[in-house]
Amino acid sequence: MRPADRETSRHAALTALVILTVAAAGCDGLLDSNQEYAENAQVIVTGTSPVPMILILSNRYTAVPDPTTGQVVVQVERADTFALSLPIDRIYPLGDQFRILVRLQNADSTSTANINMRVLLDGRNEVYNQNATMKDSYLEYRFNYF
Repeated sequence: MRPADRETSRHAALTALVILTVAAAGCDGLLDSNQEYAENAQVIVTGTSPVPMILILSNRYTAVPDPTTGQVVVQVERADTFALSLPIDRIYPLGDQFRILVRLQNADSTSTANINMRVLLDGRNEVYNQNATMKDSYLEYRFNYF
């Protein structure tokens, strides 16, 4: 083996070792059975809306990027869906999936809702806080421990 080839092989081996070390360190949380996971998500919606808002909650969904547009496409497998007047304060279990999809929708094309949606894990860790003016649109928040 030529010295240049030997140097290239050694560089490739060191690079692979660094990548494996970083990957292993990043997986610590995934492999740690002592890690605390949130048990539920609390969804709080305040504001005004002349029509009921649709709240969709799910821990059974897939979210993958569309190869053409790059936008994430969400496919809900199972969900709990509610038509609710404001204010809304719901607690939803994350279950054994350790994830949640929250979608708040104003499906009416003539009425405008002015809302604030917050999502808290176990009632204490705020992970989402968004104000919106909505007409025939929705807000969506996805969370998982991956």
